[in-house]
Amino acid sequence: MSFRVAEFYSGIGGMHFALKGAGIDSSVVRAFDINTVANEVYKHNFPGVPVMQRNIEALPMSMFEALRADLWTMSPPCQPYTRQGLQKGSEDPRSKSFLFIIDLLAKLERKPAYLLMENVAGFDKSDTRPILLRQLLRLGYRFEEYVLNPLQMCIPNSRTRYYLLAKLDRPPSDCVNDTDEFPPNFRHSVPGVNLIQPAADADGHVDFERGIWHHDEVRQVKHYMETLSNEDAEPYRLSPKVLEKYDYVMDFITPEDRRTCCFTKGYTHYAEGTGSAVQLTGVVGKDAKTQANTRYFTPREVANLMGFPAEFSFPATTSTRQGYRLLGNSLSVSVVAMLMDYLVRRM
Repeated sequence: MSFRVAEFYSGIGGMHFALKGAGIDSSVVRAFDINTVANEVYKHNFPGVPVMQRNIEALPMSMFEALRADLWTMSPPCQPYTRQGLQKGSEDPRSKSFLFIIDLLAKLERKPAYLLMENVAGFDKSDTRPILLRQLLRLGYRFEEYVLNPLQMCIPNSRTRYYLLAKLDRPPSDCVNDTDEFPPNFRHSVPGVNLIQPAADADGHVDFERGIWHHDEVRQVKHYMETLSNEDAEPYRLSPKVLEKYDYVMDFITPEDRRTCCFTKGYTHYAEGTGSAVQLTGVVGKDAKTQANTRYFTPREVANLMGFPAEFSFPATTSTRQGYRLLGNSLSVSVVAMLMDYLVRRM
């Protein structure tokens, strides 16, 4: 069977690359995103896919029906749900389009058989989650929720994310109330997949950021790095002034390490909590400012750590700064490919 796929919030094509990585026979019939720069990257990598750059809410029902999509993939805006933000959830204007999609599912005559949605871990505590889950139950979807980190797949990058997989295979239900709540019951391991289990504290709470990367099976960072000449590395090198000012808040790692921090859209623009820098020689940490070979990861290296394949590239018109922002807003292709395989073939 060849799947027809509609890719909502398509960004730079992370979901599409995950489809290819999972080896699923499919064709993306349309991609939707309002980010002009992201759409240029998407079209550069997938020139045969029509990209719709309009607000989803403004599109007619007939267009969604005409998609006849078997699988919908979605990475809605994370700002309403991020733990560092205001956490307004469904009250945030940026959640409007996703709420529209949730409502749209009930109106479609031909509903997608499969759904895969990705968002920040804060989505699991938002008021949007029960709205979504109630709708899925009403319409006859069976769903599973996951909180996963690429470190569990032995990839040396920490990027904890919430994932929802849904399959249409039950009768619709009229027994779901608008007040029904859903306590957290997330899975941290995919059936049939050998994942490194995250650490837990004494109360059994999962801690994705502690201890996992010390596992010998996690690959070293050097396997994801480019071999750069001094000239090519120069634009990414941290100056002594930057090191002196920010070394106490930055995360320094070496190529032999087995983890990197989550890369965000603010990487290289803000020092704290936006991603790791790599120390190629000398001492890591406070004394790193005395070394001349500390640099940021290149966009290609960040893409490698996020699972984008070698054939992925940015068009010449995309600046380095834009590349970092777009990658920071994207997803772990490796994790999503594993979930797609499970959703379509085994769930």
